[in-house]
Amino acid sequence: MLLNRFSMRFSMVVTIVAMGALAIGLVLVTASIYREHAIENERAALVEQIRIRLNDTRTHLDNESRGLAMSAADHPRLAKALASRDASVLGEVLAGVFRYNAVLNGEIRPVELHVYDADLKPIAGRLPGGVAPARAALCEHLVGVARRRQGAGRLLSGNCLVQDRIYYSAILPLGQPTAGYLQVVVDLFKNLVDMESATGMPLRLSMTDGTSLYESPRWPDPNAMERTLVAQYALNAYTDSKTYVVVAMARDEQDFYATLAQTRNAVIGVAASVMLLFVLVALALLEKTAIAPLRALTDQLRLVRQDESHLGKRVEVSGNAEVVELARDFNEMTTKLEELYANLERMAFTDPLTQLPNRTLFHDRLQQTINAARREAKSFALFIMDLDRFKDINDTLGHHIGDRLLQQVALRLRGKLRESDTVARMGGDEFAILLPTVNGKHADMAARMLLQTLRAPFQIDDHNLDVGTSIGIALYPDHGIDAHTLTQRADVAMYAAKNAGCGHAFYDSRMDHHHPTRLALMGELRQAVEQEQFVLYYQPIVRLETDRVTSVEALVRWRHPSGELMLPERFLPLLEQTGLVRSLTRWVVHETLRTAADLRARGLAVPIGINLSVRDLQDPYLAEEFAEQLAVHQASPSWIELEVTESALLAEARTSLELLPRLSAMGFRILIDDFGTGYSSLASLKKLPFAAIKVDRSFIAGLLRDENDATIVRTSIDLAHNLGLEVVAEGVDDGDALARLRNRACDCVQGIYISRPLLADELIEWLAKSTWGLSPDAVGSS
Repeated sequence: MLLNRFSMRFSMVVTIVAMGALAIGLVLVTASIYREHAIENERAALVEQIRIRLNDTRTHLDNESRGLAMSAADHPRLAKALASRDASVLGEVLAGVFRYNAVLNGEIRPVELHVYDADLKPIAGRLPGGVAPARAALCEHLVGVARRRQGAGRLLSGNCLVQDRIYYSAILPLGQPTAGYLQVVVDLFKNLVDMESATGMPLRLSMTDGTSLYESPRWPDPNAMERTLVAQYALNAYTDSKTYVVVAMARDEQDFYATLAQTRNAVIGVAASVMLLFVLVALALLEKTAIAPLRALTDQLRLVRQDESHLGKRVEVSGNAEVVELARDFNEMTTKLEELYANLERMAFTDPLTQLPNRTLFHDRLQQTINAARREAKSFALFIMDLDRFKDINDTLGHHIGDRLLQQVALRLRGKLRESDTVARMGGDEFAILLPTVNGKHADMAARMLLQTLRAPFQIDDHNLDVGTSIGIALYPDHGIDAHTLTQRADVAMYAAKNAGCGHAFYDSRMDHHHPTRLALMGELRQAVEQEQFVLYYQPIVRLETDRVTSVEALVRWRHPSGELMLPERFLPLLEQTGLVRSLTRWVVHETLRTAADLRARGLAVPIGINLSVRDLQDPYLAEEFAEQLAVHQASPSWIELEVTESALLAEARTSLELLPRLSAMGFRILIDDFGTGYSSLASLKKLPFAAIKVDRSFIAGLLRDENDATIVRTSIDLAHNLGLEVVAEGVDDGDALARLRNRACDCVQGIYISRPLLADELIEWLAKSTWGLSPDAVGSS
């Protein structure tokens, strides 16, 4: 105990010191960020200073250019010369402008003056001294801009770059109305260099590609750059296309940087002092603020591990911030786990589509009602009801319309029944209703009321749906005294009502002889089992981590002598009822092992999953039978996987606790099939040796359109992973569902988006050619 206390104390001291070091590191980072921010503010201020000076320079040049334009416009012969395009006269006008500027000692020195007509076509040009230029005007791009604007009603100015020289150019209208234009071109280089003397800071001019145009002799050398602040401003200038001249100025910031360094050192010193004080105080309060609270959390965790009923119980502790946060997170975690388990309980008892009790909860309430009726010597009624023409609606209008129809039916039924009554969805379009403390007369009245309630058409989107209803009624104790008998006889009465078209019917013993189709099918099934008229199809299961097939599931079909290929829903319930399913299971195991051996002979080591029925779980010699089959085929238990439905677990819970661990110990991998449709207690999930759960296809089908289904899938995945189980999603029929499951960390998927069920030969070809391929760890294993 002393060692544990010392270890905890030592860990806390190390943690506190590490947190202090982290805090100092954060202070250093903050100081660095502050320094960079301050430097950037200084640089931004210097950039703004450059921008203002450049704008002032341009404004000054614009004003001076206007003065030159006014000088030209005042010439008495200008208008006539423009009208006649007299180049010689206009040349004299321009020479006069040069003289005017020289006499007034103008602050700008034009290097070129040009005159254009009203369409901005050149007429005359002059250089200083009255010489006509021997080339086109500089900054021709500005003339092009004026032409595109169909003239310049006011001053239009800009910069251009010619032979590494920067020029300012302005185009101004002459006369009222405009009879022509004057272009003034000024060498901007001198104005930019003058900024150096005006600011006292060295100047550098360059192109954006780094080509140097000018660099002050006072520009700092590279060794001095660490204490120098350089600010750059991009000045528009045109060559053949738009470009920029970078105007850069440098300022010595040695004193500013020294001040920042002193501030940083002071902050670090204060932070270190505070950290030392914090460590001393923390060590003094360690026992009270850390060890005791952590011990309380550990004790609560031990209680939760022993008994899940302690989930959600809060642990109130006081201590340092880390311990309090840990306790808060621990309490939130146990609360969320409590909610997770509560959601699982709700999922197990509620139909996700209609929010009615499901088959499991209904059977539980039926048994409770039987027990109460037996104690109080009272009767009750059980209704089994299904919808006529529901399959036609599903096939014609789609499952989404069928789902909404079932929801509306559920709402109407709930609205007409008493609070003490129970209405449940048994599956598909079948509902069950339990009416406590009623006799035959009351049951007849209730059935008529429900038929009348459902007779009104259902309005779904643009569809006005009229569905019929058939209700079968069994009374306790007249028609049975146990749940199985009552349910079976209410079902018989329902089929009798459907065949007679009378809406509802009470059970009559004579009804059991009025099912020649079922009796004939039972006889044919006996012959089918004897003659092995069944065939196995195999559907691949892909692991999302590798996108490769990891196993396949064997699916049985009946090749009826009529040529029809029957699905299990048609014949498995009858086989279960007669006990013939045990013979079918033996045949499936034999065929599966034979196929597995054939695959391995081809180097394709793929486990094959088979389904166990309730009757299989009732067989005390099932494990020995599997051992014999393995010996006959010289096979390993790893060749096949065993899938058990939730309903089978519920029906044979005691037997499962004995049988499944034996099968697991033999080496079989066991999965829960159709997870979410029945009731798997948390105790069974933890006690039984399950390797994975298979989420039922009904939830996957609604994954993208039903938030409840999405929640059920997400909760199932989280619960399985928390218990160390893998998750296989059944019924993945499109890429969107696959993508959503991948995002939810689902382990494996199965459905027609991967592959339809395949015969053995088709499976071999698929494994060889499919892009899903074969999981690399399965190839060559035995």
